[in-house]
Amino acid sequence: EVRRKIIDIGHALIAQGGSEALQARVIAKQVGISVGSIYNLVGDIDALHRLINSELLDELGMVGSSTIDDLDKRGVKDLRLRLLALAHAYFRFVEQHQNQWTALLAFNRNTTSADTPDWYMVRLEMLFDIISDNLEDTPLGDDPERCKIAARALWSSVHGIVTNSFVGRDDAILKDSTLAQIDLLITVFVKGLHADQA
Repeated sequence: EVRRKIIDIGHALIAQGGSEALQARVIAKQVGISVGSIYNLVGDIDALHRLINSELLDELGMVGSSTIDDLDKRGVKDLRLRLLALAHAYFRFVEQHQNQWTALLAFNRNTTSADTPDWYMVRLEMLFDIISDNLEDTPLGDDPERCKIAARALWSSVHGIVTNSFVGRDDAILKDSTLAQIDLLITVFVKGLHADQA
């Protein structure tokens, strides 16, 4: 299918050269169609980028879900270990998709909420839900809204550590430092929950 081919080539271009590499003329040449045909099939370049981003978010969501499935199969119930597993899965995903993830973040920063379709926001919310689901058996679970806020705060903190300490600087020492920061963050977060319970 031509539409699928357009999206796949878009993925490959961003993976190779970041968002600047996503150009309609390049895609049209590789697919063997006109630039106008691309716009007819997927919309303008921003619409194509959003489609590519949504598939990247779906892939990350599947990584999170499979991580939880694996923890459940192994009977891992300790909250700290579960959150660490999710954080490490996120780190590995970003490590493997640095150009795509950087492009997605830049795209999101340059797009207002009013211009963001509901179907795109749902994908973002599903990522937060993976975390909040694991907080339901903590004191936060009594307040669904507070649970969601905590999930967003934890996500944002891990994300900030990964993007500020590692992305764009693929270095073994930085990798170890980033994972150590994540470990400390999650350890303190879980201890704080237990302190609330005491």
